[in-house]
Amino acid sequence: MKRSEKVVKNIPADFTNPDRAERWLEENAEQGLVLIRYSGRKAVFIKGEPAKTAYMVVPMDPDGMKGPRDQGEEYKEFGWEYVTQLGRMVLILRGMPGKCERVQLLAGDTLFKKLRKKQRGRIWGLFSPFIFWLIWFLFFYFFQGYGFLLLFAKGVAWLIFLAMGVGGLLQMWSFREARVADGLLEGIRNRFVLENPSDGNRKDGAGTSVQKKRRGTGNPPGLLYRVLSIIFLISLVLGMAGGIHYGAGRIRSVYTGKVSEAGWDESDFRTRAFLDKYPSWKEISPVLLPLSRLEEQPEMEYQTLDYRGEKLENYSSINRFPFAPIQAETMQYGIWNSGDGTRESTLKLEYYRLASPKLAAPLMRELGRYYMNWNKGWMPQRVASGCFDELVIHDRGLHYLFARKDNQVLMAYYIGEENLEDHLPELEEMMDMLSGK
Repeated sequence: MKRSEKVVKNIPADFTNPDRAERWLEENAEQGLVLIRYSGRKAVFIKGEPAKTAYMVVPMDPDGMKGPRDQGEEYKEFGWEYVTQLGRMVLILRGMPGKCERVQLLAGDTLFKKLRKKQRGRIWGLFSPFIFWLIWFLFFYFFQGYGFLLLFAKGVAWLIFLAMGVGGLLQMWSFREARVADGLLEGIRNRFVLENPSDGNRKDGAGTSVQKKRRGTGNPPGLLYRVLSIIFLISLVLGMAGGIHYGAGRIRSVYTGKVSEAGWDESDFRTRAFLDKYPSWKEISPVLLPLSRLEEQPEMEYQTLDYRGEKLENYSSINRFPFAPIQAETMQYGIWNSGDGTRESTLKLEYYRLASPKLAAPLMRELGRYYMNWNKGWMPQRVASGCFDELVIHDRGLHYLFARKDNQVLMAYYIGEENLEDHLPELEEMMDMLSGK
C-alpha cells in the first residue's frame, strides 16, 4: 500500500454520538475514503472509489473468548463485515445500504457494567508507570544499594525517566482511544434503550432492563489526562536528554593493564579536552593517589587480578554527569616483593565534585549505604578532622574511608596492611588539587 493512498483525519468532536459517528464515516465513503483503523483520536482511511456505504457501531464483549474480529464475524448473517475496533470496547462494521440489517447482538446491564469496569481499569493503568518507577527504584535501593542521588550522580536515572515517559505516553495513547470508545458506548447504550424500550428485540438473553445512564459518568476527568500527559512528556524529555548526555556528552579516559602513574595520555582527544578545561588535573596522577605511594613501594608492579575466574584490570576513568559535573574512579591492584615474600594490595577511589555543597552530605551517606550497609545496623565511626567537613573511617580487615569537603566527596576502599587514617594528609592534598582552587 502506498503512503499516498492513506488519509488520516481527526475524528469529529461529536463522534461519541453513534448516529453522527456512522454518518461521518458514510460521508467519507461517499468521497472515496474507506476506513481501515483508528489510532488515538484519528481515523485512518485509504483512497478508493466513491460509494454508498453503511456503517454501524456496536459494543463488544471485552472478556469474551472471541477476539474483536471473531465477534464482528457474527454480524455477517445480517450483511455486515468487520472493519476495526475502538479501545477493545466498540466494533466498527461496514455494509451495503439496503442489504444489511441494523441489529445489536450484545446488550444489557451486565455487558455495559463490564465495559465500564474495563474503563476504570484503564484509568488505574495510567498510574502503572509510576508503580514501575517505584519498583525499579526500590530494586536499586534495596538490592543494588543505590540511593536516589547516587543514581543521578552515576548517570543511571535517565533510564528510569525514559522508561516511565515511554510507558506512560503509550498508556495515554491507548487511554485516549478508550475515552472516545467510552463516550461512544454511552450513546450506543442510550440508542438501544430508545430503540428497544421493552427489550423485546434483545438477543443476548440477559433478561434485564437497560437504564439510561447519567451524562458524563463514563468519561474520566480530562484534567487528570492532561496532568499525566504533561508529567510523562517531561519524564520522556528528561530521559532522552539524560541519555544523550550519558552517551555523547561524557568525557572518559580509561587506562588498563599497568596504570600510568606519571602522566596523562593526551593522545586521546577526550583526555586532552578534559585537561584543557581543567588544567589543575595535569598536576596529579591519573590514578589520583598511586597505590605505590600509599604502600611506600616505588618498585611495586600493577597486576591483572584473577578473581574467581574473572580478569580484573587496573583502570582510571573520568566522567561528567548532572549533579556531579566531575567524578573520577580508579582501581589499582599492586604486587611487590618484600623480605618475607610477595605482597599484594588493592586500592579503589571514587571522587565526586558536585554541583552544590548541599549535595555532598547526602551523597556521602548513600555511598556509605552502598558500600558499608549503613542502613542495616552498622554505625559508621566518625573521626574528628581539621582537614574535612566530615570523615568516616573503618579500619578492620577491609579498610573504608568516606570524606567530604565543600562540594567534594571521596570514597576509598583499601585491602592491605596500611591504615588509611595514617594517610589523611595525602588524601587532603589530593582533594585540594582536584578542587581546582
